[in-house]
Amino acid sequence: MAAVAQGVEWRPGDEVLIARGEFPAHFSTWLPMQEAGRLRVRIVSPRGRYLTTDDLIDAITPNTRLISTSLVRFDDGARCDAPRLAAAIHKVGGMLLLDGAQCVGAMPMNVTELGADFLVASGYKWLLGPYGTGFFWASAKSMAALKPMPAYWASIEGSSNFSKLSGGEMQLKKEACRWDMPETANFFNLAPLQASLEFLARVGVKTVWNHNRELTAQMIERLPLDKCVLASPADPELRGPYVCVAARNSEQTPKLYEKLRAAGVIVSLREGALRIAPHLYNTELDVDRLIAALTT
Repeated sequence: MAAVAQGVEWRPGDEVLIARGEFPAHFSTWLPMQEAGRLRVRIVSPRGRYLTTDDLIDAITPNTRLISTSLVRFDDGARCDAPRLAAAIHKVGGMLLLDGAQCVGAMPMNVTELGADFLVASGYKWLLGPYGTGFFWASAKSMAALKPMPAYWASIEGSSNFSKLSGGEMQLKKEACRWDMPETANFFNLAPLQASLEFLARVGVKTVWNHNRELTAQMIERLPLDKCVLASPADPELRGPYVCVAARNSEQTPKLYEKLRAAGVIVSLREGALRIAPHLYNTELDVDRLIAALTT
């Protein structure tokens, strides 16, 4: 995200749209750019309970240069209709940056079909990699439009020729490797990440998606509604690969979280809701344990 923020040639009057309640990485990337006077940040509030693609589309103006948004929200699992949002922002000559941390590896996707200009994701969630890993993808057109920045020396053309490293030619490679982190600091992280990616490729992301959707459907169907409420969109087409629930009395949600942990059921407490995110290693027996802990 920082590579995009620093690499775009911003023009006077340019604005970046961010949704209210977004993951902090969006604010930590774009608000300093606004404070430096390089662009304007506009915060888009949802008109209903959950942010929708229409909320973002309706906020676009001729000055909107970029939309920075999660493909799946971290706080409620709401999913963005990326192709439709990309088409809308491209009509005014803007760009779309998608944060895929909450779905890459658990939801089938094709970056070309998404229509995004940039996609970023951490490797330590659905990709099953270690902390400190992730990736940055850019379309060929968008990559070419980013101005050169200080880069790791191995991203220079000819850097693999160790017998001639100081030829005076300092031309950055055109590929995305120009944004690589120094690999010598990350060997021990990249090896397990590669193993995880190979595993997911063998299993197939669609397998993960179908498995998770079946488990989350069971959870929703069996929720004890006298104690909890669904805190994600009810329509599965508007959700990512997980669901959120909350106590019927919202003040009791933290206590419900502690109750689950005491029962050995690990979930995340996020923005007043419990994020329940199964993966391939979870089974219907885990759903049984979850529902039992929520019910008692």
